[in-house]
Amino acid sequence: MQRSLLVGSFRVAVALLAFSSVPFAVLGLPASMQLTGNVESQTLLRHADIEHFQLVQNRNTFRLRAEWDWLRDGKILGERPFSLGSASRLTLSYRGVYDSFYDIAPGDLQHGQERTDDLVGGYIVRLSRRERDHLKFENDLREAYLDFSFSDVPISLRLGRQQVVWGESDHFRLMDIWNPLDLRWHMHQEPAWDDIRVPLWLFKGIWNVGKVGVLSDVSTEVVYNPGDYEPGIIADYLPRPWALPIPNPLRQGQVQFDPITNALYSPQINLQGTSDRRGDFRRNPAEASEIGTRVHVTTPQGIEATANYFYGRGRNVGAAQPFALRVESIDLPALPGFGATSVGSYQPDINDPAAYAAYPVNVKAKVVHPYMHIFGMTLKYFERKFTATSFRMETAYVMGSPFQSIEPDKLVRTTLNGKDLPLLQLPYAPLGFTKRDVWAGMLGFDRPTLIRRLNAEAPWVFSGQFFWTYTTGGHVDLLRGNAGTAENPYFGPIGRWASGAHAGQIERQQNARIVGDGDNIRRWEHLITLTMTSTYRHGTITPVLADVFDPVNLNNTFFWSVDYFLTNEIILTLRQSFYTDFGARYPSNDPWFAGGRLNRRDETVVKLTYQF
Repeated sequence: MQRSLLVGSFRVAVALLAFSSVPFAVLGLPASMQLTGNVESQTLLRHADIEHFQLVQNRNTFRLRAEWDWLRDGKILGERPFSLGSASRLTLSYRGVYDSFYDIAPGDLQHGQERTDDLVGGYIVRLSRRERDHLKFENDLREAYLDFSFSDVPISLRLGRQQVVWGESDHFRLMDIWNPLDLRWHMHQEPAWDDIRVPLWLFKGIWNVGKVGVLSDVSTEVVYNPGDYEPGIIADYLPRPWALPIPNPLRQGQVQFDPITNALYSPQINLQGTSDRRGDFRRNPAEASEIGTRVHVTTPQGIEATANYFYGRGRNVGAAQPFALRVESIDLPALPGFGATSVGSYQPDINDPAAYAAYPVNVKAKVVHPYMHIFGMTLKYFERKFTATSFRMETAYVMGSPFQSIEPDKLVRTTLNGKDLPLLQLPYAPLGFTKRDVWAGMLGFDRPTLIRRLNAEAPWVFSGQFFWTYTTGGHVDLLRGNAGTAENPYFGPIGRWASGAHAGQIERQQNARIVGDGDNIRRWEHLITLTMTSTYRHGTITPVLADVFDPVNLNNTFFWSVDYFLTNEIILTLRQSFYTDFGARYPSNDPWFAGGRLNRRDETVVKLTYQF
């Protein structure tokens, strides 16, 4: 492992020297074209305690951005007049990645939410060599769009693969919903969300109205997605190191014990071609198009305000979730002892050689990414006279957010060969499907404060935010999330498949009679964030301190980072993050991932960047 790290670091150093020794002027680029980018090497170590460190990332990234102003001041390439437009720019953005972690393939278990999740999730070598080769590389033209401003009307267009950023919140998002978040990159821990937003092929137009009555800076923005749909959250599961801290909840080979029939069952899950990445629809304009609009104004008092509307498929706003599982049927082919054929044998305890037959349960379901209406508003105001503080507000109302539910009328009853046999008291499907409206919001502030004892050279900037999410309707206590285990998810010792299609796979049995004992939804969810940053030594040292506190689930994240500019082009970054659930007795399924789900994932990051 040390040799591979040294080789990877040597290659990055060579790349840095190569780029630093080739001025872009010698490339003969026209004045209308600009090339910028960076080369970056990031090593990430995870440490659940102070004595044990676990390599989980050695990501080497090359970014290149090209901007070509082919139309400027109404002239093409500065020469030929063009009456239709006044300005136009073509932008291309490329990212290439090599993560040597997948070549090193350390033999330790990846840390999940609980130690049982580690065992069930398994080792990285559980993934095939082909799968690891696919994960270690990225070769992606992330953005490719054309900006165009008309000559005679105050309308501008942006057409192509792009990011659209709405909203005022930091670190966590409300109205910033156009582009999905790719949590496989590094969850939501990356300071620059440009890296984890997934660009989409969109059409965007802005009409700069100007002044209307007492209002100024009036503009209307319209965005249309012609069918390039991606779910609001793109995630993976263990054993991938930067994934949700649980095994895939829809994996094959799960085992349930029914204490009434005293039998082991294994769900045979048929998702009918759907997944958390793909819903029960096709990606085309008829089934996956989306549209949104935003109006911006500035009042005479200096208040910037926007009104937003979005209509599209599953998006997560605040602590809500973008998709859910809808079980259509759950059926026993036959009862144990009455003609049922097992799918293999299972050892309830890996320390006990005794194995027992596990019988199939056929589950037919779909992962649903429903269409939803989202209405939002943002406000921003800089108060100069008394506080010298910038105040921010953002709120969103979601109609039709998807949820799992254990409400009796939402559950699907188990059948025997397709026939309902209520006298057998067979269990229901563990979860049903429903929709609820959700209201979310944020109040924030930003204030620079000169604290001479800490820094006589530059002020410290304090940024604070208070988030909330409110789930409407009755029986919220019967709603469930789909991104975690239960508070008491398992019982009994660790087991393993002894024979069958999943032979050797570790699985810890679940109780088939505990319906929906898991990831509880609360009517109110809150989050508080505080960030502090400043600069030292003429801007060459930039420290950041931040804390994220979930007062409802009692979880916390604290991180610090320092950027040290060795030169204007070369930056060394050190960062540490610490997560805690304050010693909770049960797994803390915090919806914000503010510490409970990540409580065993404290990390240290070392990053070297050369920018040009």
